[in-house]
Amino acid sequence: MNMATGKVLLFHNGYGFIAAEPCNVFFHRSVIDGDTPKAGDTVRYDAVPSGMNSPKATSVRVIDPAVLAEAERVFGAS
Repeated sequence: MNMATGKVLLFHNGYGFIAAEPCNVFFHRSVIDGDTPKAGDTVRYDAVPSGMNSPKATSVRVIDPAVLAEAERVFGAS
Protein backbone atom coordinates (compact mmCIF):
# COMPACT_ATOMS: atom_id res chain seq x y z
CA MET A 1 0.00 0.00 0.00
CA ASN A 2 1.16 3.51 -0.78
CA MET A 3 0.48 6.37 1.60
CA ALA A 4 -1.37 9.24 -0.02
CA THR A 5 -2.43 12.68 1.16
CA GLY A 6 -5.67 14.55 0.66
CA LYS A 7 -8.12 16.96 2.26
CA VAL A 8 -11.09 15.81 4.29
CA LEU A 9 -14.30 16.80 2.52
CA LEU A 10 -16.67 15.64 5.23
CA PHE A 11 -16.57 13.83 8.56
CA HIS A 12 -19.88 13.30 10.36
CA ASN A 13 -21.36 10.59 12.60
CA GLY A 14 -18.22 8.46 12.33
CA TYR A 15 -17.95 8.44 8.53
CA GLY A 16 -16.09 10.67 6.11
CA PHE A 17 -14.61 11.24 2.67
CA ILE A 18 -11.19 12.39 1.52
CA ALA A 19 -10.80 14.34 -1.75
CA ALA A 20 -8.70 12.22 -4.11
CA GLU A 21 -8.29 11.44 -7.80
CA PRO A 22 -9.90 9.75 -9.66
CA CYS A 23 -12.56 9.48 -6.93
CA ASN A 24 -13.06 10.34 -3.28
CA VAL A 25 -11.97 7.89 -0.57
CA PHE A 26 -14.38 6.71 2.14
CA PHE A 27 -13.23 6.27 5.74
CA HIS A 28 -14.76 5.16 9.05
CA ARG A 29 -13.78 6.43 12.49
CA SER A 30 -12.30 3.01 13.33
CA VAL A 31 -9.34 3.68 10.96
CA ILE A 32 -8.38 7.07 12.43
CA ASP A 33 -4.90 7.10 13.93
CA GLY A 34 -4.59 10.07 16.29
CA ASP A 35 -6.67 13.25 16.21
CA THR A 36 -10.19 13.19 14.77
CA PRO A 37 -10.14 14.90 11.36
CA LYS A 38 -12.52 17.66 10.38
CA ALA A 39 -13.49 19.11 7.01
CA GLY A 40 -10.52 20.91 5.46
CA ASP A 41 -7.83 18.99 7.37
CA THR A 42 -5.01 17.48 5.34
CA VAL A 43 -4.59 13.79 6.10
CA ARG A 44 -2.28 10.95 5.16
CA TYR A 45 -4.00 7.65 4.41
CA ASP A 46 -3.73 4.18 2.89
CA ALA A 47 -6.48 3.25 0.43
CA VAL A 48 -7.63 -0.18 -0.69
CA PRO A 49 -10.25 -1.19 -3.27
CA SER A 50 -13.71 -1.89 -1.90
CA GLY A 51 -16.85 -3.44 -3.31
CA MET A 52 -18.33 0.04 -3.52
CA ASN A 53 -17.68 2.63 -6.24
CA SER A 54 -14.81 4.27 -4.37
CA PRO A 55 -11.82 2.93 -2.45
CA LYS A 56 -11.78 2.98 1.34
CA ALA A 57 -9.06 4.17 3.68
CA THR A 58 -7.47 1.67 6.06
CA SER A 59 -5.50 4.27 8.01
CA VAL A 60 -6.15 8.01 8.35
CA ARG A 61 -3.89 10.45 10.21
CA VAL A 62 -4.21 14.24 10.39
CA ILE A 63 -1.04 16.03 9.27
CA ASP A 64 -0.09 18.85 11.66
CA PRO A 65 -0.58 22.17 9.78
CA ALA A 66 2.81 23.45 11.02
CA VAL A 67 4.56 20.37 9.64
CA LEU A 68 2.69 20.72 6.35
CA ALA A 69 3.63 24.42 6.06
CA GLU A 70 7.29 23.66 6.74
CA ALA A 71 7.32 20.86 4.15
CA GLU A 72 5.77 23.19 1.56
CA ARG A 73 8.34 25.87 2.42
CA VAL A 74 11.25 23.44 2.04
CA PHE A 75 10.02 21.31 -0.86
CA GLY A 76 7.50 23.61 -2.54
CA ALA A 77 3.74 23.26 -2.74
CA SER A 78 2.48 20.03 -4.27
